[in-house]
Amino acid sequence: MRFDLLSLKLFVAVCEHLNISRAADAESIAPSAVSKRISQMEDMLKTPLFLRSNKGLELTPAAHSLLNHARVILRDLAQMESELFDHAEGLRGQIRLHASLSTIVQYLANDIRDFLALHPALRIDLQESLSPEVVRAVAENAADIGIFGGNAVVPGLRVYPYHSDRLVVIMTADHVLAKARKLTFRQVAEHELVGPQPGSYLNSLVLRAAADLDCPLRFRIRVNGFEPARSMVEARLGIALVSEHHAARYVASGPLVAVPLDEDWAMRHWKICVRDAESLPAPVQLLIKHLSEHSESQDAGRQP
Repeated sequence: MRFDLLSLKLFVAVCEHLNISRAADAESIAPSAVSKRISQMEDMLKTPLFLRSNKGLELTPAAHSLLNHARVILRDLAQMESELFDHAEGLRGQIRLHASLSTIVQYLANDIRDFLALHPALRIDLQESLSPEVVRAVAENAADIGIFGGNAVVPGLRVYPYHSDRLVVIMTADHVLAKARKLTFRQVAEHELVGPQPGSYLNSLVLRAAADLDCPLRFRIRVNGFEPARSMVEARLGIALVSEHHAARYVASGPLVAVPLDEDWAMRHWKICVRDAESLPAPVQLLIKHLSEHSESQDAGRQP
């Protein structure tokens, strides 16, 4: 049983799009050619890879198994080609890093800068994703390292602590809550909110807190990220939860005030997730070690 790389690549595309035509468009090839390749693979395996209906395609158990192996093979091939090219250019190695937006802005930019200063021969492919997508990317071998928030538990992944940050409430200076020294979430929930993006770590914290209090939320608008939240607050569309790091800049540069959120869950804990660390390429292990040690030293420096 032998697979060619093009068939594997087309198979992965069909799995991701769940549609022959869309996969063909993505790979710039005729749909008939994609369909033929899939049929040949099914004939060779003597089992169907997709269940076909008028609603589209659904992966069979055999397809799920093959997909995991195909992604590993294509990932390793791409990494081999990249490293060989890098050697020709005087570089060595590439690391795929997926992370939440908050960690990219607050921590990763500086951590990566320091890492690449120590290892200028390495390159990092950084992609921003929501925390559940970060964990999924690592589990499916689409990323080498993930930085995420929350308590996702995925068998086969190793998890290490990264940085922590604290949430505060931002609002215009004339808001009724602006003079408070601290606020509970129940007080916050009584007002119109600029809500976080569905699926984000912050959204999961807010929804869980509202459920615990049996308190309905008044989301006037939802946004992706703290910068858009700031703009909505300045436009008087509500109050918002942002990290203390961001709030300090917003208060210093604009007509906003920040009030601490007096809740245990206001302290968010970010984590690093990887597959079996010992089996990962040396450049990936170097970055894991750097991020773990760098976060410990920086967070220790913030202790009173």
